[in-house]
Amino acid sequence: MSRIKLALEVVENMRNLASSIEYLVQAMERNELAIEPNEKVQPVKAEGKSESLEVPVTEAAPKETIPTLEEVRALMAAKNREGHREAVKTILNKYGAQKLTALDPSYYKQVMQEVGDLK
Repeated sequence: MSRIKLALEVVENMRNLASSIEYLVQAMERNELAIEPNEKVQPVKAEGKSESLEVPVTEAAPKETIPTLEEVRALMAAKNREGHREAVKTILNKYGAQKLTALDPSYYKQVMQEVGDLK
């Protein structure tokens, strides 16, 4: 996994943690812990207290995977060999890139879908 992907994953995890802490603090301020339907509950023992709190544990939604540069390159190379060179270039240009390495990674999924749809 590239350093950038790892860094982005850390940022996403930190955002999720901050959101969970904020939810917990708000619930503690109201002196309640509201549990949404279909949410798992995990007992947590507070330090220095004999009672345990039930804290909701949210399951992370399945992450949408972003294709890698290598995956996009492989698909484009295959379509080039099939004779779709101009169509592939047109798709790249549509997303503001003259060549694949200049393409913004946020467009990889859309580009792969469009290139994959070429017949």
